[in-house]
Amino acid sequence: MRLRSIMTIIFCITAIAPLAIFWLWPHSDVLDKEIREVRERHLVIAENIAATLDRYETDITSVFRFLKLDIPKHSDISHYSELFKNMNINHICIANFNSGLVLRSIHSGNMNCPKQVPAERLEWMKQQMGSSLEKVTMTGVMPSKDGVNVFYVLQKINEKLYIGAFSTQFLKDLGSKVSFGDKGHAVITDKAGKVVSHPNQEWEEARKDLSDLHMIKMLKSGQKGVTSFFSSSQKERMIAGYVPTQSNTWNVFVPQPLSELQSKADSIKLTALTVMGIGLVLAIILAYFATKILTNPIEQMVEAMKSIGNGELWAHEKINVGKLQAKEFTDARESIKTMAEKLQENIDTISRHAYLDGITGLPNRECFRVLAKEEIDKLSISGNSGALLFLDLDGFKQVNDVYGHRAGDDLLLAFSKRLHEHCGQFMKRYARGVNNALTVLPARLGGDEFVVFLGNIAGPETTSEFASLLFSKVFGKFNLHNGVTLDISGSVGGAIFPTQAGDFDELLRLADIAMYEAKNSGKGRYCLHKDVDDYFENLSPSSAYEEA
Repeated sequence: MRLRSIMTIIFCITAIAPLAIFWLWPHSDVLDKEIREVRERHLVIAENIAATLDRYETDITSVFRFLKLDIPKHSDISHYSELFKNMNINHICIANFNSGLVLRSIHSGNMNCPKQVPAERLEWMKQQMGSSLEKVTMTGVMPSKDGVNVFYVLQKINEKLYIGAFSTQFLKDLGSKVSFGDKGHAVITDKAGKVVSHPNQEWEEARKDLSDLHMIKMLKSGQKGVTSFFSSSQKERMIAGYVPTQSNTWNVFVPQPLSELQSKADSIKLTALTVMGIGLVLAIILAYFATKILTNPIEQMVEAMKSIGNGELWAHEKINVGKLQAKEFTDARESIKTMAEKLQENIDTISRHAYLDGITGLPNRECFRVLAKEEIDKLSISGNSGALLFLDLDGFKQVNDVYGHRAGDDLLLAFSKRLHEHCGQFMKRYARGVNNALTVLPARLGGDEFVVFLGNIAGPETTSEFASLLFSKVFGKFNLHNGVTLDISGSVGGAIFPTQAGDFDELLRLADIAMYEAKNSGKGRYCLHKDVDDYFENLSPSSAYEEA
């Protein structure tokens, strides 16, 4: 049987069979399918919100630990105003653990600590801390003295109670961003089940207690999942995905009325019936004519796909496009072309990611290892010398902790650009022809660690000069996003090839040790691993060159 005859029969069967099956398909299956998709979608949304809250809680804890150390030094936050604004901090104070008398505080605007923590609230705070008095504890939501909802971050140190008051604005904004369908939304409660973020503003302001919901009880036990319940706010049954945060400080659930799913299922069924009816008529009329057009391009596409599978990524150009050819084949040809181009892009991307650092664009550890070993092999043949410098940014972890990982990534990118520019200028400065020209290879090993390989150096003084210029041209002030300006210094260690190490791994190890010697001696310094012997003094003029 010819392909066109087979295609005609298949067209008719595929057009008639789905319609017949659809008439036998219970309507409830459409609804069940929609509910299954909603269950997955709502749970994913809830998990994403919970993950954001986990990160927010981590940031709050880090900021609280940092700021509480500064309370004895300052009485206002003029130097932390932006941080207080971004983190929604009202005040942080130190109170006597037993009496509640406030000893010191830093605050935002008029949101100052009271002179004494009320006895009832002090007892409530102690209950929230439980037996973990020495650990940082995040409380549920409570009204402040001004009637604004806040939550507290608490920690006992000796006989002092450190109290941080945080506005719930971030949580409210986070919940309000989730809206879908007609009434789909997100709800955030504290661990006791009191509303923090809800479309019903009155529930938000009154901290509506939802602890009687079975879903809240499941959340309190640390469970997540999907359930249905009757909403007194929406006056109808809802389906919701629910997830607690990792510390069980906040609960998230994402509900949607079941009636919306019912309407969508009805719409899907009606649309499917209409489309399938039209498709049946068109399929019977056009089946014969379509098969004539299908045969040739299908064979061409099969051959092209085989060729692409064998590595000939441009085989799609062999597919002919006729004037009477169906648009689907034209689209298929373009899809094959796009796929081939995408495959080539992916191959290029994989190759690039295998050798370049994703943040700075510099060679990564493995790429640097390969390139540096190649340079070392060349130096071994020519008899010239080289050096490896190990750079470490001082205080980089504190940048991430205080300003966030976005600022850390921006700093790494800005630093790498300066380093790359300095390497290029230094290499041009010591250009001495093809065979003995200075080579400079920068790379990022990971974290805040960078390396630079210098090839064809005249002596350790070349390495020292390069390292010295790092502190004047690379390290220094960096302007990051949100107006953050940081003065970044670093520690640099160096090792010489071949007088101190004869291979790459040993050279890297010695440079690393020298870097830590520089860091331990006061940071912001350069340290060569150890004194170099008279090797350079004995080099012939052809093996070394004078500095510019």
